[in-house]
Amino acid sequence: MENPVLERDIVPLREIIKKSVDEYKDNIALQMRRGKAFYNITYGELWEKINAIAKSLVKFGVKKGEKVGLIGPNRPEWAISYLAIHTAGGVVIPIDSKLKEKEVLNIIKISGLKRIITATDHFFMLHGLKSNQNLELEIISMDADEGVQNLDELIGIGKRSRIDVWKIPVRSDDDLSILFTSGTTGKSKGVILTSRNVVYDSIASLQRLHIYPEDAFISILPLHHTFEATAGFIIPLICGAKITYARSLRPNEIIEDIKDARITVMLGVPLLFEKIYNGIMNGIRKQPLGVKAFLYSTMGISSAIEKLTKRNSGKGLFKSLREKAGLGSLKVLISGGAALRPDIAKGFRMLGFNMIQGYGLTETSPIANLNTMEEGNITSVGKPIVGIEEKIVRANQEGIGEICIKGPLVMKGYYEDEERTDRVLKDGWFYTGDIGYFDRKGYLYIVGRQKNVIVTEAGKNIYPEEIEYELLKSPYIKEVVVKGYKNEKTGREEVKAIVYPNIENISFYEGFKGKEITGEIMKEINKIIKGEVMRLTNNLASYKKVKSVQLRLEEFEKTTSRKIKRYIVNRKQ
Repeated sequence: MENPVLERDIVPLREIIKKSVDEYKDNIALQMRRGKAFYNITYGELWEKINAIAKSLVKFGVKKGEKVGLIGPNRPEWAISYLAIHTAGGVVIPIDSKLKEKEVLNIIKISGLKRIITATDHFFMLHGLKSNQNLELEIISMDADEGVQNLDELIGIGKRSRIDVWKIPVRSDDDLSILFTSGTTGKSKGVILTSRNVVYDSIASLQRLHIYPEDAFISILPLHHTFEATAGFIIPLICGAKITYARSLRPNEIIEDIKDARITVMLGVPLLFEKIYNGIMNGIRKQPLGVKAFLYSTMGISSAIEKLTKRNSGKGLFKSLREKAGLGSLKVLISGGAALRPDIAKGFRMLGFNMIQGYGLTETSPIANLNTMEEGNITSVGKPIVGIEEKIVRANQEGIGEICIKGPLVMKGYYEDEERTDRVLKDGWFYTGDIGYFDRKGYLYIVGRQKNVIVTEAGKNIYPEEIEYELLKSPYIKEVVVKGYKNEKTGREEVKAIVYPNIENISFYEGFKGKEITGEIMKEINKIIKGEVMRLTNNLASYKKVKSVQLRLEEFEKTTSRKIKRYIVNRKQ
């Protein structure tokens, strides 16, 4: 198969951005609502700021290959700082802004950071670490914090400097960023991505997407997360599109930003899309009976037409509804970071939205598989993007096994951890630890994580994610974690479901809102949830049946990308 991504296209990221600046100088590149109006930066202004900060970094001693930390919320200054560090020849260390003090300290020590760019939100924490831990750390503020240099000062100094950063030999195979996991015990792993990794991934992914300079992205997911960094930051800038940074994570404010900025492309994790979809459906449920009946029947018609013609007829049928919801400008919704429930994707498509999902990991820059806007495949994560090889190893009789990936987007390795690198990189293949299979047309389906597999005494493999997918079809189950446990009576490995119920949807609870949940109420809720578990797992093989159900009244602890922290659940329950 001919690869449309040519070697000549793979240049250092700063050259790709400069090309966009030359072509789209007057287009808005970045914007964010500040007060009532949007503060925006054109591509020309973006490049002036990047170039000036890069000059100042070099002037103040940043050497080729030196690591520079970056921590703060999504905002234009984060994006500018990232590109300035790279342009100066440095390596970006993006740090999760939700990490605790000990976790940030651990990353600083492991990576040997001497400089870090931060927002006011983290200034005092970093200043405290510097003093208390006697760190040799230079702090640069995105804002006007006292006692340290800030970006505006660096821009002023850089504009007066005669330093030519283009004389610094930045190459495609140079490290672009190192992405560390959290951890307080020295076990953080740092994924090293080169400029080649990220640029190739971006250009190859664009073979599946139709993105134009007229498009507008909204940035919601945290920028330290690779999915947002590549798909919501690098890709739009390559295309000359506009990025709007959401001012908060409140659904009503996100929708207001989407409406006012005329957003066309939205990236999100499944939980975010579920909240938006449920909000739309709740609005429909509150309509008068006649209107509600009409909307439900129209959704059925939309679904039937798509089955017959493979066309998304909801675009015309629900145009006014999308406009009223503030989502009329959206062209495509892209889900990543976790498995998307097919019923949510189907619901969005019935309402006329193009919704696609892909697959990848931080170690693959991250996009490895992606559906196209035309396909409408809501159960698969798509085919491998161009130039990428994938295979299934140690497959069972059903063709299910570990997914392995090979190609220019695979990471360089884990930072200063040869042993861990050798465990996952073998002969150019990255062993993902994810379990899946391919259908006859080459579409990939994800079954679960290898480390989550429950193995019965009979040698049967049970994939918790498969059972969770079924259980989440219930309107009464908000979150669920399925795990194995040893039955003390039989000594056998069995299946347990820990459920966070969606109490608001349980009709009998309506009269108890705002009141303490007593033992009697819990018994009723438990009875309903057990009935749902039995109903929804009835079609599964007997060895996959849930034998024990445990309720919890608070949501599961999650990462900043909204994934449930399974290791905490496994440790506690």
